[in-house]
Amino acid sequence: MIDAGISTGCGPDLFCTYNRITRGEMAAFLDRALVLPPTPTDYFTDDEASPFEISINRLAAAGISTGCGGGRYCPNANVTRGEMAAYLDRALELAPTANDYFTDDESSIFEISINRLAASGIASGCAEGIFCPTTTVLRGETAAF
Repeated sequence: MIDAGISTGCGPDLFCTYNRITRGEMAAFLDRALVLPPTPTDYFTDDEASPFEISINRLAAAGISTGCGGGRYCPNANVTRGEMAAYLDRALELAPTANDYFTDDESSIFEISINRLAASGIASGCAEGIFCPTTTVLRGETAAF
């Protein structure tokens, strides 16, 4: 992620592998990875003080994020594994699948995205047969995704 310019780390010579990733950081990672075009539109009301506002708006313009509800993005909230699946599914435009890979995502709004990640080989779950969609994602896990 560092070599590709997707992440600048969290400090001099640090990646902070075990830190949780925020929605703002996720926006920056995806913006850099996908080289999203600029947008003049300000999509959310709660990212004005965020250093990630430009990336957040680019994700919204590209249809990769719809925010967290009520016209907000919640840039400081932690990203869950289910949300990560949705981000990556939309960003990479993954192919549909009829397979159901995990038993713990049946009530998750992210189940379709989770299954698409598994079908594409991007995610294998957090343990045998489960994905852990409500568990927060660490920076190291983001690098693996």
